[in-house]
Amino acid sequence: MQDASLSYPELSLPDIAGMPASDTLVLTVNNRLSRRLTLELAGLLRQERQVSELPRILPLSAWLAESANELAFETDDDVPAYRLDSFATQLVWTEAIRAEEAERVLLDASQAARLAMDADLLMDEWALQVPSGADTDEYRGFARWRARYRQVLAGIDAEDANQGYARVLRALEEGRLATPRQLVLAGFTDISPRFQRLLQAFEAQGTDVAQWRDAQRVQAEARRYEAADQGAEWRAAATWAASQLKAHPDGRYAIVSPQLEAESPFARRVLSHALAGRDGEPAFAFNVAVGRPLDEWPMARAALAWLRALAECAPDKGCGVDVLGAALLAGHCASDVRDRARLAAIDARWRRQGQLHVGPAELRRLLADIPALAQAWNQAMQIWTQGGRQATCDVWMLRMKAALTALGFPGEAALDSVGYQVMGALGDALGSFSALAPAAGRLGGVAAVSLLESVARSSSFQPQRDPLARLDVLGLLEAEGGYWDGVWMLGLTDDVLPASPKPNPLLPLAVLRQARAPRATPEREREWAEGMYAALCRCAPQLIVSHAHMDGERELRPSPLIAALALSDWTPDQALAHRALPQESLDDSRGPPLAAGNRGGGGLDVLDTQARNPLWAFVRHRLGGRELAPYADAATVNVRGQFLHKALELAWGMMPDQETLHELLADGRLAALLAQAVAQAADEELKEYAPALRALECQRAQAVLASWLDLEAQRLPFAVAQVEKNHQWQRGALSLKLRLDRIDSLPDGRSVIVDYKTGVAAAKPEPDWSRSRPVNVQLPFYASVLADAAGGEAAGLVLAQIHARQVAAQGLADEDLGIPGVTLASESKYFDGLSWPEIRQRWRVAIEALADEYVAGYAANVAYRRDDLKYCDALPFLRLHLDDEDA
Repeated sequence: MQDASLSYPELSLPDIAGMPASDTLVLTVNNRLSRRLTLELAGLLRQERQVSELPRILPLSAWLAESANELAFETDDDVPAYRLDSFATQLVWTEAIRAEEAERVLLDASQAARLAMDADLLMDEWALQVPSGADTDEYRGFARWRARYRQVLAGIDAEDANQGYARVLRALEEGRLATPRQLVLAGFTDISPRFQRLLQAFEAQGTDVAQWRDAQRVQAEARRYEAADQGAEWRAAATWAASQLKAHPDGRYAIVSPQLEAESPFARRVLSHALAGRDGEPAFAFNVAVGRPLDEWPMARAALAWLRALAECAPDKGCGVDVLGAALLAGHCASDVRDRARLAAIDARWRRQGQLHVGPAELRRLLADIPALAQAWNQAMQIWTQGGRQATCDVWMLRMKAALTALGFPGEAALDSVGYQVMGALGDALGSFSALAPAAGRLGGVAAVSLLESVARSSSFQPQRDPLARLDVLGLLEAEGGYWDGVWMLGLTDDVLPASPKPNPLLPLAVLRQARAPRATPEREREWAEGMYAALCRCAPQLIVSHAHMDGERELRPSPLIAALALSDWTPDQALAHRALPQESLDDSRGPPLAAGNRGGGGLDVLDTQARNPLWAFVRHRLGGRELAPYADAATVNVRGQFLHKALELAWGMMPDQETLHELLADGRLAALLAQAVAQAADEELKEYAPALRALECQRAQAVLASWLDLEAQRLPFAVAQVEKNHQWQRGALSLKLRLDRIDSLPDGRSVIVDYKTGVAAAKPEPDWSRSRPVNVQLPFYASVLADAAGGEAAGLVLAQIHARQVAAQGLADEDLGIPGVTLASESKYFDGLSWPEIRQRWRVAIEALADEYVAGYAANVAYRRDDLKYCDALPFLRLHLDDEDA
């Protein structure tokens, strides 16, 4: 399809200004170009000191929507009652596809709906005809979906934007729409068959069609810059922008990136550093034209969290703590500023205690200390439950607004400009949600909130640009039609511009290729890229285009559109690019010593974290800083582990020694004993489990414990001396509370210490135990430091792996215990030939040294091994990776 706009006369902006405004319509390709032409035309009239009405200047999509609204006032029976927005359109497509594929497996109906929407638009926009024999299985499936979708629309008396376009086009061809005397096209380089029909309809009604010529802007001669990598490319662009803003106080500049959405976090960091004020100079503001989903903005997220809590909390049954906790943490409610700490403390307590559910009585008790929120919650719950459980979206919308108002939303704090804008965007989202009434039907409260969450997730929000900012950071499409004093376009590699074709998989490729539909072929992508690049080259008189040479180990090539350009001689100002911000350095690896009589005790985790990273130990155990624990889950591994521990404790309480175990095996009574122990443990530990899941866990536990006891029966003789016994250890100001899983006594009076591991198989413990700063020191601690208190000299340490995948043992011992997997100390390659007493003494010295470090306040931020911080819950505080480019 050739560029049809070439056949129309060209008009300049002064030509448009001289036309009668009331009889002139200017259609643009996007909103940005509409705003630009409006401002430039108004400025031109001011220069000529004219007070004159401006012609209508609006995007094609806005004109189609206005025209469809005009047709709604006709007495035509074909006018639908509802017009669906894009979200409602996708919702109807999704339900239509699910209904059509009810007897087939479809992995992602939402993704299929997006593809179907695009295919439906392509079919109409490009007048695609699929002849017999050219259809594919995918197209035949799409044809069924399309027929079902149209039936659903007819059933709810609605139309989408695509059908609205067709209705406007028919009305224009039939002379039922008022037309201007002059139509001017601005920015259209890709004329589809349907748009061509629209222009022909205008001409048939006596309208003169012309195209706007940007006579004031000529294509700039670009200079090419090659950076070592993508990070260096962004830093170079940021340095260029800083130098231009400083040298030209009245200039406006832009950085354009084809992949801005993915790169925006890194771009903001680089630009914030490059444009920061130094030595008394003011900082330069900048705008990044990347919106985020509305549900990611804190205020909107809070509103959705409270609505979710209202929907899921039954007045007589309570609610899950994860739902209520999310609302309490989100705030933006009554008393959220005065009682912020109390709200967070409630949620932290639920997480720490592993609580799953909170009843209405407990919730009233917790909120009694926050009377303002308690009253607001009761009022909101009363509003939510009025009018029944099922309602349409428009009714739910009114209920949601009233409930949020009762809760005190948006909170006690004064709103800033962004806050007011988020409130407006949330109101728009509620309006869009209300408009879904005909498509969604009657919904329950939970389903209504889920649908609103989907609306917010699909709604992109970006605060209004800072009017004082002279630097804009945009994507390719956002930059088209703009104008600046200088533009830097980066990321122009051969896989970005032109991009690889992405034809719609639901339509036959041969049909798309023949129609020259967008994204269908490499030739079409090249044509689009050339047009886009040419348009961007008219955005500024000064233009730098750049690309990176490497992406990790992958070599990159410049886009063929810029490959022939000569390399620029521009280089970053090293002083500006690398000048460090003023810093104050303090080398402090020690905190205050642990005071006597302190309450900062704990378990062996104190020594374990001290060995891995002393600052982690200080933050976690001295400051109490750690990430929030996840909400409890009825089927977590931790609950399983507690259950198996309890079952083993009960079983060994009924078996004092190995001899009894042998007797039970010989008499066939062991299975009954295990069943009794497992049932009693389940009553205590699996209260929250569903009956079916609880039965499965009990069955699994009996099989796992039977396998473990078979292994225990093959050991050398032993008696069980202690089961799940608590101990306390004091060293200086440090007091640790410990709990032993089990201690066995041997005939010679020595002991074997057993620790149960109910997770998946772990690595051999000897590498951890042999380090100069040993980790996972529970068993070495018992064998060396607590030897006397734990039941005499330890002869061996056994890690019992008790899991459905594997029942086995690992450990270290002074003599052969008859347990496969337990290594003799004299044969271990990790202890350099040390004897068992020497190993125990080495552990004692290392463990006491770690304790003394902790008491003295030693808190160096040192990670001795990378894996030591794999499960660290204070990584943001340690800040060990600030130099990473992607951090």
